[in-house]
Amino acid sequence: MDTITAGIQVLPNGKDMDTDGVIPKIIEVIKKSGLRYDIGPMETVIEGSFDEVMLIIKATQATATDMGATEVLTNVKLHYKPDGVSINNKLTHV
Repeated sequence: MDTITAGIQVLPNGKDMDTDGVIPKIIEVIKKSGLRYDIGPMETVIEGSFDEVMLIIKATQATATDMGATEVLTNVKLHYKPDGVSINNKLTHV
């Protein structure tokens, strides 16, 4: 499968949990992935193969639960085109 883009918003939750410490760790996971990404105020957009992107989503959820979240809600938007789509493609009309 060609390159896709995914907008993800990871929402860790847990009793008496300070999510301010979790979000930077989640961003670290994304940065260390080696995939292209763009951090926005409401979501982060990741670019890669379908499998690579799914692995990162899984890793972000695991990071949150490893840090004490009892649940993680993740909103995901995927953009797929047969010939591939990149973050740059999405910005050409802005």
